[in-house]
Amino acid sequence: MIYRVVNAERMPQVEELWDYCFEKRLEPFFQYYFNEYVGKNNMVIGGFEKFGPEDAEGKQREKLRTMVHVNPYMLRIHGEEQLTPYLVGVATAPEARGQHAFGPLLTTTFDVLRSEGFTFATLMPIYAGIYLPYEFAYCYYGLQYKMKLADLGRELAQAKGKELAVERMELSKELLAPLYAKLTSNYNGVPMRTDFQWQKLLTVHGLEGMQCAVVYRAGEACGYMFYYLSEGCFTVHELLTDGADARNRLLQYAAMHQSSATDFSWLAPAWDKTYLGFADQALSPQLRPFMMARCLDARKALAKLAVPSGALTGSVVLLLTDKVIDRNNHLLKLYVEAGSIEVKTTIEQEEVIMDMGTFTQLYFGAFSATELYEAGRIRVKAGAEEKLELLDSLFPKQRNFINEYF
Repeated sequence: MIYRVVNAERMPQVEELWDYCFEKRLEPFFQYYFNEYVGKNNMVIGGFEKFGPEDAEGKQREKLRTMVHVNPYMLRIHGEEQLTPYLVGVATAPEARGQHAFGPLLTTTFDVLRSEGFTFATLMPIYAGIYLPYEFAYCYYGLQYKMKLADLGRELAQAKGKELAVERMELSKELLAPLYAKLTSNYNGVPMRTDFQWQKLLTVHGLEGMQCAVVYRAGEACGYMFYYLSEGCFTVHELLTDGADARNRLLQYAAMHQSSATDFSWLAPAWDKTYLGFADQALSPQLRPFMMARCLDARKALAKLAVPSGALTGSVVLLLTDKVIDRNNHLLKLYVEAGSIEVKTTIEQEEVIMDMGTFTQLYFGAFSATELYEAGRIRVKAGAEEKLELLDSLFPKQRNFINEYF
């Protein structure tokens, strides 16, 4: 099989495979995605197989068998903006399934992205087991609330928030963009939604019938909620506020839709504490993994790391292993002093050992070094346990937020 970046001539085959595996050609998202976005604002990498008889020039036709779409996002990680590809539309044609076409597709993608200077990639898996062998790891989690709208209304009946005003609004970049930027300013791994990203997001939301409610405190917008009503369920797609009272007010607004829906669903941020006031503990949410990430170039990522200010000093010898990207195996010594970091190749004995999936989780701040050590994901040489304290300070635990679906 031949793996390459797909050109315009072969794009109809990409459309055909997407139609087979995902949305159909006549659906609004398909029309927007392929008319306005694919090939213009992203890259598609595909695996092609020769088939059929040779033509007069001795060439065979090439048929697209597998593909991945590479959609660019600017993420803020440790305060630094990093252009990070989001891998979507991973699909294999039925006639090529079971032939191990996916592995070479992914390794080709890694090679292309590394050559372009990217340090990380993200994806949202349908089944994590497909990607774990390639050292993707979950870096974003959420709390999944599922209950009856009547139960939600009862649980929030006495909660603060009723004094705030809610208005159902049109999908407006002018209102939502500055509000999103303000409400996510302290989050990590968060997409920097440019004018283009907002246009793309709101266009698709409009095509899919998304609604928007904005909450106001003393006349000033302090939060918003994207939601949709479908098949008897009020589903919160995105809810961001500056406090618990604003969040409660939007949820109380949701509970007022019992004439339109019976069920309620919301994948809240992992740090949400709405459930603390629930009388019925059975309504408490379930922790759900959301999005994975993978480091493509650990040394480059470490060079970009913003070291926390203060008196943090010390050194640690890291052995970073990568089973997929050979050039991403490193034995490095990190020197930290006066708010800066120096990364050098070393021949010293390793003190802390981790694979690339674990390093990605540590770098993103999904878990602290101590937590990963306690989970058996980090190994520490005897006598070097104090190095975990340095790593905990160097990679502080973060509130990771992302809510992009394509």
